[in-house]
Amino acid sequence: MPLNSRTLLIAASLAVAGVPALAGGSAAGGASLAVTISGIKSSKGVIRLAVCPPAAGFPECKGHMVKAADLAIDKGKAHAVFSGLAPGSYAISVFHDANGNGRLDTFAGIPREGYGFSANPGFKPRAPRFDEAKIDLDGDAATEIRMRYIL
Repeated sequence: MPLNSRTLLIAASLAVAGVPALAGGSAAGGASLAVTISGIKSSKGVIRLAVCPPAAGFPECKGHMVKAADLAIDKGKAHAVFSGLAPGSYAISVFHDANGNGRLDTFAGIPREGYGFSANPGFKPRAPRFDEAKIDLDGDAATEIRMRYIL
């Protein structure tokens, strides 16, 4: 998938995910996943995050994300804890919505705002596949996502 299409798909899915703080328990019990996003270059705006199950068509998730949140930025980091998650595999997409417009801004298909994925897959000229960004959740866990800025 070309970089331009990739960024548009991520932006569209995360804009849908940009509902305020759906973080938290959705079911009694279940596992908790603590997510830290690091390497955020500015405290302006918010971090938009979507937790996607395998069948959701990662990174788009097409409205099927399990959890979503808008996160405040503090000293170059953002944090969330999602509880009530069933055991299984998940992948996370994030982007830094620095100007608060609800989308990942691009220039000639290149992201102008930071973005990242769980498991921190290496840069490729396409969106990562689910298996490249997946987190296997068998119980409570924590993960860190490093933001990537190109422009």
